[in-house]
Parts: sequence; C-alpha cells; structure tokens
Amino acid sequence: MAVRALAHIPARATDQPATLPAVVLAVTLVPSALDLLGRVQPGLIAMLDLPMLLAAGVATGLLLLMWLRFPRTNWLAAGTFAMCAAFALRLVDAEVAPLLSLLAIVALGVGGGFSSAEVSPVNA
Repeated sequence: MAVRALAHIPARATDQPATLPAVVLAVTLVPSALDLLGRVQPGLIAMLDLPMLLAAGVATGLLLLMWLRFPRTNWLAAGTFAMCAAFALRLVDAEVAPLLSLLAIVALGVGGGFSSAEVSPVNA
C-alpha cells in the first residue's frame, strides 16, 4: 500500500493585504477630520452633525467590505469594529464617538494599512 503526502500549499498573498487602497484610507480619515473641524470651529458643529454621520457610515461600509474581502486580517477586523462602534455611537449622539474613530485609525495604522506597498525583486 503506497502512501502519498500532499504538498503544503501556503496561504495566497491575496489572503493578507499589504496595504489598503488609498480611497479607503482617505474615507476613513474623513470622520476624524470633521471632528477636528467641529472642535476648532464650534459654530459649525450643528452643521457638521449630518456630514459626520454620513462620513462615519461610508467609512464603516468600506472597511466592512475590505474586511469581508480579507477575513483573516485581524487589524482590519479591529479597525472595522471600532469604526462600526463609532458610527453606532454617532447615531445616539454619544460624546465618545470621535475617540472610537481615532481608535479605528490607530488599528489600521498599527496593522500596516498606511504602509506603502512593497515591491519584491523578481528572482531571475
């Protein structure tokens, strides 16, 4: 009786993103930028409520789509959950929502979402 060992197939490079697309990163920064604008211009805070909520919703949706595309990425899951919590807290007008938006940015930054894509040399 012959026994055959199957070769171990390593994880594909597409299972783990090296970095996120620039559009996703830019949209993720918009809620925090609007929070900062509301802090430095207190007169605009009433006009910025809806744009802050919409920006957080779009950022949550984009991060969720990226996480569904790369489900094994823990730092992307952490950023997605933080942005989702920030969006939910913005819906109920909680004061800690801007902090969770910043936490999402930190999670993406620690995981390498803001790093530049590395180009590996071709082995000849």
